[in-house]
Amino acid sequence: MTAPTATTTTTTTATTTLSETAVTLARSPYPEGVPVKFSPDGLAQRYPGNTTICHIPLDSPLISGLRAIHDALGSHATLAHFFRLVPPETWHMTVLDGVREIECEGDMWPEDLEKRPLDEYTVEFSKTLGELGDQLQSEGLAPPYKMRVRGFDPAVVGVGLEIEGATDEEEKRMRRLRDRLADAMGFRAPRHDMYIFHVTVAYLLRHVDGDDRLALNKTFAELLPKVKMEFDLGAVEFCVFQDMCAYPRLFYLGREGGESA
Repeated sequence: MTAPTATTTTTTTATTTLSETAVTLARSPYPEGVPVKFSPDGLAQRYPGNTTICHIPLDSPLISGLRAIHDALGSHATLAHFFRLVPPETWHMTVLDGVREIECEGDMWPEDLEKRPLDEYTVEFSKTLGELGDQLQSEGLAPPYKMRVRGFDPAVVGVGLEIEGATDEEEKRMRRLRDRLADAMGFRAPRHDMYIFHVTVAYLLRHVDGDDRLALNKTFAELLPKVKMEFDLGAVEFCVFQDMCAYPRLFYLGREGGESA
């Protein structure tokens, strides 16, 4: 009985290796976002767009954990060159993506949405989102938004945390908020209902495989206790950007007069 088991194991291992090799050969030379968002050496590229986000408050308990991730990746003896860290002041949770001048992510641009100059969409969204902001309180969609960290994302495009509503009811409320933002913008991306809330700390400049992937997973395991927590987010912000390193805010949704600070 031992021989068949060994043969099966060998066959399975060989099949797995061949499968992994096929995936490696089929994928792009760089992770998604390179070279559109960042050059292969980490230089931020022009990538203008608009979005709705919640910045992580500076006094949030999550900040210390995000800094620990940032520092661990940036100083790692063998992995640091894989990452392009984003500035801490940009740490945020996207509530609903707007539009970008160039879409580098598959299935993001709605099939029925006309391609128009980005500035036209920004002006249009500013009006409709501003009107929606006045309604969030009465619809039960006003902040604070109570969130919790699920864990690290798969680290295929970047390194970040997957997050969700702190309770089932809060998660449903966040999904309703996304739906209302989409209604105000006049479109829903093809993957609207499958979206995973997240906070990005770094983008990948190279694929991480083999021993490097094992080392990265070990790092994640060591860091997870520092970020596995609940935290609050404030008002949704309508922002524009020219690259992935700054998100200037146009206004908050729901604040008096849509004030920007």
